[in-house]
Amino acid sequence: MRPTIADIVRESGVSRATVDRVLNDRTGVHPRTRNTVERAIAKLTATEGPQDAQPAIDFALRLDTGAMAQIRSNSACLGDRPHQFHDLHQKNETAVLAVVHELCEDVSRPLVLTVKNNPQIVAELSKARRRGKPVIALISDLPEEARDAYVGIDNRAAGATAAFLVGRALGDRPTTVGFVLGDHTYRCHEDREIGFRSALRSHFTRVVVAGEAIGQDSPLVTRAVVRQLLESHPGIGAIYNMSGGNAGMAEAVAEVGRTRDILLITHEVNDITVPLLRTGKLDYLISQDPRDLLTEAVRQIDVLRSHRLTGEVLVDFNVHTLFNIPSYSHHSLL
Repeated sequence: MRPTIADIVRESGVSRATVDRVLNDRTGVHPRTRNTVERAIAKLTATEGPQDAQPAIDFALRLDTGAMAQIRSNSACLGDRPHQFHDLHQKNETAVLAVVHELCEDVSRPLVLTVKNNPQIVAELSKARRRGKPVIALISDLPEEARDAYVGIDNRAAGATAAFLVGRALGDRPTTVGFVLGDHTYRCHEDREIGFRSALRSHFTRVVVAGEAIGQDSPLVTRAVVRQLLESHPGIGAIYNMSGGNAGMAEAVAEVGRTRDILLITHEVNDITVPLLRTGKLDYLISQDPRDLLTEAVRQIDVLRSHRLTGEVLVDFNVHTLFNIPSYSHHSLL
């Protein structure tokens, strides 16, 4: 049960009109007063009673098909914790905003989400947080005002890892590489690109980025843009896919006859990438255990019942080849 305005007035000691202005994000409230109201909301939310000890969690995830299946198939780690998955894959920004708005109406239900760093969504989440709603950014980070914590890998380190694999594999010779993004407004893709470019500049100066492709996490779009990338730059020695649509990337590489002479690196161990890895159509997968993501997201929600957070929780990631496919992949391949 969410705290009422009367509860907040009683806890904070400020007027009903001021509480209403804070809840509706109106101007004219001194920062100290706003903080007082927000602390009161957080305290009331954290001490609602035993019937709310296990609030249902909404997972609103804008992931590609393989990554979403990976998360769902490993959700047994949540145990009896009530939860609901909302698949935002390939929804446009208007539709995603509508879902987020609806989920933010009930501040008693924690929200774990993967979305683009969109100003409208950030504003919606910021408003909900001020009303006491716990918000966890999963896999792709958001501005601090829009989430209580980020749970995911260090994406800049992941991008640098991909650059290291590329640089060491191609050797000390002039060569060109390309990369694929889902969309620049995903913070995780932006950070991976920064890490990739920075590591190449620092450690492999003879490896030059020839071009990028925007695949929108879609196999069809990724196939088209990767093929165009390879036709425009036929000398490319490696492609790093920072997003989804990996089946499309593999198809494009095969169509131009490059399957055996180009290095392909991507993210996530799932029912799309593992078969590609086993058949030699991918070389490396950078991935984290989805169970770590889910359990840490829930742990942060429970911590929030007594503490306000605006931090990040980084889970470990690993590099996988045909010879060390992790056990957690088995769930998504069943």
